[in-house]
Amino acid sequence: MPRLKYQKTCTECGNKITAYTLPMTAPLMKAFAVFAKRYLELKVPLKKGVIGLTNAQYSNFQNLRHFGLIAQAGGKGAAWVLTKYGYSFFRGELGVLSPAGHMGGETLTEYHEAWKTLEGHRKLIFISDELRMEQKQRAEYQREKGRENDLFES
Repeated sequence: MPRLKYQKTCTECGNKITAYTLPMTAPLMKAFAVFAKRYLELKVPLKKGVIGLTNAQYSNFQNLRHFGLIAQAGGKGAAWVLTKYGYSFFRGELGVLSPAGHMGGETLTEYHEAWKTLEGHRKLIFISDELRMEQKQRAEYQREKGRENDLFES
């Protein structure tokens, strides 16, 4: 698995902060699919107990934020929402670069200097690469298009 060899020193406490990679795996995509289906069904931000994931799945599910697929409505500790990017990923229109990166609890941006230390390479992954699931066709999404702007966080 590709990994980052990047550390920085905290200016406040002097501790080392390490950058880590996070691969997009089949179980992570399955948890995402469960969430996305439930979110699109209920059309409201979802708390842990409503999503329909086991505790282990939920622990990993939270990592999807590092791929930009989900976000917390109202910030840390709030219910989860599907982002516009996550919706496009779910529909198979966009892929994600795997692995994603994080450091000190924050997602590494695409241009963060830590990526220069990556051992290995990143791969563009689409949901269809791992999951074979029934998806709506473009015509069905076009009919719903007028309602989608109210569903997503940017």
